Amino acid sequence: MFKVVVSDLDGTLLNKQHQISPRTRDTLHRLVEQGVKFVVATGRHHVDVRSFRDALGMDIYLITSNGAVVHDKQDQLIFNQPLPTEIAAELIALERDPSIHLNVYQGDDWVVEEELPWLLQFHDESGFTYRLVDDLKQEPKEQINKVFYIGDHEKLLKIEAHLNQRYGDQLNVTFSLPDCLEVMHAGVHKGNAVRAVLEQNGFDMSEAIAFGDGMNDFEMLTMVGRGIVMGNAHDRLKMALPEYEQTLTSDEDGVAVYLEKLFELESVSAA
Repeated sequence: MFKVVVSDLDGTLLNKQHQISPRTRDTLHRLVEQGVKFVVATGRHHVDVRSFRDALGMDIYLITSNGAVVHDKQDQLIFNQPLPTEIAAELIALERDPSIHLNVYQGDDWVVEEELPWLLQFHDESGFTYRLVDDLKQEPKEQINKVFYIGDHEKLLKIEAHLNQRYGDQLNVTFSLPDCLEVMHAGVHKGNAVRAVLEQNGFDMSEAIAFGDGMNDFEMLTMVGRGIVMGNAHDRLKMALPEYEQTLTSDEDGVAVYLEKLFELESVSAA
């Protein structure tokens, strides 16, 4: 039986309202009571994710910015791998279609150049918000953990191809959502961060089961003992992992339903 459960947030543990359902919360608590460890691995910012940990009421490791940042159960920073300063500057200065929105995770801040009120719906629970600046090119480039571009998928595919050709293995370029292309330091991904956390706590990757819905979950799902693809996962992930088990959608409490069956827990009402 698995000793560690690792889960993405958006599209996985969170429903479309960006909330953790009562059923999912109850299931995770019962697992932890049985001695199973739980780890969150997300592309979100660490300041944002603290609210979900508080909502769960559990002391858990937080892997954020797709593995660029890791905090332990006492909220102490134990790992941080930012982008090289020169490359971060180039990513910010990259020519792009005006409809593509540039975002930067830098230290404790989320920094943008334009108002993006529609993005704030993802952060209703935490109240996390961006810092607006006139020109990111004029801002310091140190301690940038992630640069991400939001917009039309076809336009983002062109940026993805350009970055992969230009930087090769210097960067990890991946989609968290079809309309969100994320860029981190090479070697930074959820899989490596999960492995580091597990090793620090005396566990092997084979002892972990993980859940995800996006291409930024690919490494994590393939490196653990069992990777489970969400029913609402992006087609690109489903095509990349055609033989992997799937569970229900996040709105159907897919993580909770799978864990209840795997660990033989009595299901509870989501009401």
